[in-house]
Amino acid sequence: MGTLELVPDPVRRGGRTLLIDGLTHGHVDLDDPTRLEVDYVARIGAALEVLLPRGAEASVLHVGGGAFSLPRMVAATRPHATQTVIERSAAVVRLAEQHLRLRRGPRLRVLRGDAADVVPRLDAASFDLVVGDAFVGTEIPERLSDDAYAAQVRRALRRDGRYLLNVVDQPPWSVTVDHAERLRRTLGAVVGFGGREVARGRHAGNVLLLGGTAPLPVERLRRAVAGGAHPAELLPPDRLGG
Repeated sequence: MGTLELVPDPVRRGGRTLLIDGLTHGHVDLDDPTRLEVDYVARIGAALEVLLPRGAEASVLHVGGGAFSLPRMVAATRPHATQTVIERSAAVVRLAEQHLRLRRGPRLRVLRGDAADVVPRLDAASFDLVVGDAFVGTEIPERLSDDAYAAQVRRALRRDGRYLLNVVDQPPWSVTVDHAERLRRTLGAVVGFGGREVARGRHAGNVLLLGGTAPLPVERLRRAVAGGAHPAELLPPDRLGG
């Protein structure tokens, strides 16, 4: 793990941005856990309105903790959900507990370690949603980028569960295609979305890939991510290989 830095938000008193080696790895608002400032995180939050209805008694696995903004948001908006977070860095977990009001409890557990080692030890068919957001710099770790790991994620998912994976890519979009084809092989169905310029192939950035063994709620997802401060569009199918 590189150098950690927590930067106060110059606008909002409770805002904190987590930097790792100078790259943004998360932002939280200590006064409002539902506020998601980082663009791709806000898009995940919008997608959760379809994937994880409020009031649902769902189980969520987060691969990568960062600033723990998504687990805090889910805890605040979906109090019946149970969450597990896998975070490799003890320093990141310690920082979140000491400075970002991360609180473990019966509905939020934090497991320390490499997800490639931890996910195979989790109970089979125990999660409705897996969110993959683990990076070294701007790349998903190699051990989390092969068919064997994707198969372990599928094993951990319940029937009709979904896997939402964050990818950073740029033209010619080879990383996106590689991960999309892996999700298709492992789970069967895949759809992608991202900021408009990214979705249209004009600008590098975050692509969010959603995979599942059952038909995906494509049109509801399209509507859910289209609004808000960080609107997104679905990627055309030809951008996902296959």
